[in-house]
Amino acid sequence: MLDFENNTLTIEGLPHFESVEGHSVDSKYLKVLRILYVFWFVFLMGALFIAFIFTKLSLPLFFLALGTLTFLFTLLIIEIEKGFKKRKYGIREKDILFQKGFFVYKETLVPYKRIQHIELRQSLLFKAFKLFTLKIYTAGSSSGDLSIKGLNQENADKIKAQILKVADLDEN
Repeated sequence: MLDFENNTLTIEGLPHFESVEGHSVDSKYLKVLRILYVFWFVFLMGALFIAFIFTKLSLPLFFLALGTLTFLFTLLIIEIEKGFKKRKYGIREKDILFQKGFFVYKETLVPYKRIQHIELRQSLLFKAFKLFTLKIYTAGSSSGDLSIKGLNQENADKIKAQILKVADLDEN
């Protein structure tokens, strides 16, 4: 018969999580976010006005939709503006960490040994601001486990090189 042990650990006995020096994403990314939320706000407001005119939407329903849309975009603006300061990444010997959020704070830690694939992406708007998104994939995930948006090319290349070196990945 096998000896099996599964002892209970106490919170006090666990090691302290090391703090990591966070590096902020490029400040140009805040401009991109502002452009995006202004674009979507104007687009949705226009769609609401068109719906009001062509579908004979009742005035109370129109104002309810207008108020809801304004409220949601106000929350989005607060999340982006206040949460931008908390949008940081950290590079350590054995892992990479990313944190973000104001209303909903999220911290993601990916050990290098779990990384299967990395990619740098640049959308049309990011290209205009010379920004990149670094996507990190681990086993069992098709959408990417970590996505750091708003990196300048120098930092994106440095992080990618560090991951390739430590995680022993082929660049192709």
